[in-house]
Amino acid sequence: MKRFLPAIPLFLLLLFNACGNNPVDISPAQGTAVGQTQTAAAWTPTISPTPVPNASKIVEWLNAELLNGDALEQTLVAKYQVLDVSFPVASNGLLAIMRVDIRCECTTYGQCCNPEQMFVMMIGSMKKHGDKIIEQVPGTVSEMRMVCYDHMTQFAVMAASWSDVKNYLLDQINGYQFGSRVSRSTVP
Repeated sequence: MKRFLPAIPLFLLLLFNACGNNPVDISPAQGTAVGQTQTAAAWTPTISPTPVPNASKIVEWLNAELLNGDALEQTLVAKYQVLDVSFPVASNGLLAIMRVDIRCECTTYGQCCNPEQMFVMMIGSMKKHGDKIIEQVPGTVSEMRMVCYDHMTQFAVMAASWSDVKNYLLDQINGYQFGSRVSRSTVP
C-alpha cells in the first residue's frame, strides 16, 4: 500500500490537467442551446388550474343566434332556446362533459320538435361564436351532450365527442363526417 501513496498525487495532477487545458470548440448555437437548457432546468414548473368556463356567456352567445334566427322558421315551425350550459364534475374530479339543455316550442301545437333538427340549429348557432366558445371549454372535456326539451319535458339526448364538435366548428371536418359521428339516445 505504501508503494501507491507517492503515485496518488501524480495521478490527481494528471486527472486535473486532463480536465481543463484542452480548448473546446463549440459553435455559438451550441453554447446558446446549452445555456437555454440550463435556464429551463432551473425553472420551477407551475401547475395551472383548469379554467372555470363562463357558461352564462355561452348561453348568451347561443341564444343570440337562435332567438334572432330565421323568422320564417320561428313563425311556421318552432322556436329554439338554450336553457342552460353546464360542465358536470366527473367522478375523477375533472370536467369531462359539456351539457347543453335546449328547448323547442312548436308554433302549430304539433309534434315538430326533432332532436336532430335541434342539434343542427344549436351547432349552427355555436358555429357563429366558435372561437369564443372553444376558448371557454376546458381541455378536459371529451364529450358534448345536448338534452332536448319539448317545452319543459326532456325527450332525447344528442351526443358527440368534443373533438368532433371542435373540428367541425374550426372547419377541419365537414358536415357529412360530423353528422355520421353524432348519436341519439333517449333520456335516462
